[in-house]
Amino acid sequence: MKKLFLSVALLGLSSVAMADLSATCKTYFDKVDTLFKAIPDDAATKQQMDLMKQNLEAGKQQISSMPESQQEAACKQASETLKQLEASMPKR
Repeated sequence: MKKLFLSVALLGLSSVAMADLSATCKTYFDKVDTLFKAIPDDAATKQQMDLMKQNLEAGKQQISSMPESQQEAACKQASETLKQLEASMPKR
């Protein structure tokens, strides 16, 4: 279920170099990277995880090509979506 939420959050961003990202976007992508690391890497999820990682990298590239003001708006929206998804997940 967490993988589905994470996938939705990444796709909701619609969007590689971290140096080209605004501070808000760096924070957002760092948080998403941390979530990826928390998902067990097993054969059952490998294909889905690989696809999600590709989408994440494509998102970073797309966002880094935007002007900083647009980056801020996109990443603030994505961060809010991620917060909502995290709040809806059951606590362990």
